[in-house]
This record gives sequence, structure tokens and C-alpha cells, in this order.
Amino acid sequence: MGRAMLSIGEFARLAGVSVRMLRHYDQLGLLPPQRVDAFTGYRYYGASQLERADRLVTLKELGFTLDQVGALLDDRLDATQWRSLLESRAEQLRTAIAADTTRLREVEARLSALREEKVMSHNEFRVSSLPELELAAALAQVGDGERVGEVVGPLFDRLVRSVEASGAERRGPDVGYYAGGPESMTAAAGAQLTPGAIPEGLTPVVLPAVERALVTTWTGGEIGDIQQGWQALVREVEARGLTGAEPCREVYLETPFDGGSAWVVELQQPLD
Repeated sequence: MGRAMLSIGEFARLAGVSVRMLRHYDQLGLLPPQRVDAFTGYRYYGASQLERADRLVTLKELGFTLDQVGALLDDRLDATQWRSLLESRAEQLRTAIAADTTRLREVEARLSALREEKVMSHNEFRVSSLPELELAAALAQVGDGERVGEVVGPLFDRLVRSVEASGAERRGPDVGYYAGGPESMTAAAGAQLTPGAIPEGLTPVVLPAVERALVTTWTGGEIGDIQQGWQALVREVEARGLTGAEPCREVYLETPFDGGSAWVVELQQPLD
């Protein structure tokens, strides 16, 4: 016949926790042993307690506080409260993951720039005129505390959905443009469509022709890295003693969504 009781070491091994943590859980009343030897003080656990130990470890790994874990283990929450607590924790985790993912992309972009230690040379920039563009555009204001990238992505999603739903024919690459005010910025994602075609939810916009602009072509695997291209372009404007004007443009020559292997975007900085 097998032993009815498990030593604290055996129970710790089976439960996947340390002996020290089992003693801590005992002190908190979360997982007391079934028996404590009166002479030696040794703790003994029953195999039936492994289920409670598993639940305790799982809840702790989900990020619940020990007070919350205690309430859940003792079934002091009804089904509605239990579901609400889990939904709240799931939303917290989703928010944290999204924030960490954004921070990770930013750190990786900066690491990539440092590794490459590449500064665009003068022959990668050119002064050019820009044509007038008629666009069907999705527009948004970048408010206080918002990042441009967080606004532009959804704008292009909206643009693509509207154009596809309308069946309108594109007659050139999509265009993004930005115009800054004293306290906010207008961001836009525009499509060059057949004349007069303005899908529902989009706004007709005419970008006027520009006599002079400093232009460069940025290529990258991640669209979030485009900031490095803009920084190089603005530094070049300053180095040449020029003054930038608005709105600046991004012309999406190739994208992974169009079958390209990378992003190829022409960055256009109008000049005064």
C-alpha cells in the first residue's frame, strides 16, 4: 500500500514549487499541510492537496495577488465574480502585451540603426518638383499624447477597406501626408483613384504641386523603421541650409501587401 502522506519535499516536487514557497503558503493560510508532526515539526501533505496547489500556482502565474488567490481557492467568489475577475485580468494582460510589443519594436528599430551605423550620403537625396495629386483620403488629427504611427496604421486600414468596398480603380501608389499645427498634426492616408471616385467615408483632397522638394527613397523591412529615414532627410535639409514646408509626403512605391519583399517609400519634404 502506498503512503497516505507526502513529505514537504515530495509534495514540493510534485507540485512544481519550492519547499520555501510551501512554507510561505502555509504561513498565509493558502495551503496548510494536512498534518504537522508534534515532535519534529515536519509537514506532511495529502495527494488530494495537489489540485489546490496546481490552482494556486496557476492563479499566481496569471498575475493575481495572493489575496485574490486566496479568495478564488476558497470559492468565496461566485461564477459571475470569477468571470469578471478573469476578464479584467485578460484585458490587463492584452494591454500590457500591446504596450510591450510597441516598446520592443521601437528598441529594435534603434538597435538596427545603431548596428548599421549608416548615414544617408548626399547622392541619395535629390531636389525635385512634386506634381499635384488628387486623393481620396482618410484623415485624422494626432492628438496630445498620441503617436503618429498609432494613428496612421488604422488610417490606411480604413482607406483600404473603403477603396476595396467601392471597387474604384487605383491609378497610382497610395500616399500619406502630414501637416503640423502649433499643437496638433493632421495625418492622412490617400489613394489615387479614377477621377471623381470618392468612396464612402473618404474625403477628396488636392495636394498642390510643389516647385522644390528634397526627396529620398527609404527601403526597410518594418514600416516602423521609416522614422529613421525621415530623421536623415530632415538632417539633410538642415545641413544644406534649407527650410522645410508642409505638407510632407510619403509615396508607397512597394509594400509587402502588394507582393513586395520590403517597404519602398519615397519621402518628400517640400521646401520654402
